Amino acid sequence: MITLNRLKVQESILLEQICQKYELPTKLVEQLLKSSEKFTYENVPDSVRKKDYLDLINFYTKSEKGGQ
Repeated sequence: MITLNRLKVQESILLEQICQKYELPTKLVEQLLKSSEKFTYENVPDSVRKKDYLDLINFYTKSEKGGQ
């Protein structure tokens, strides 16, 4: 089972990789994500949010291994 802390670490690593790949400022993207989370997840349980993050991490991990 992945803890929320471990999930945040994976999210941070993934964010840095994506920002480097597309030459985006990491701080700006972090701020945009925080804003979107605030508005998107206001009424969503933590379990749903965690599953969404895991799905995203798995998607990009598989994409990275697939050569994209």
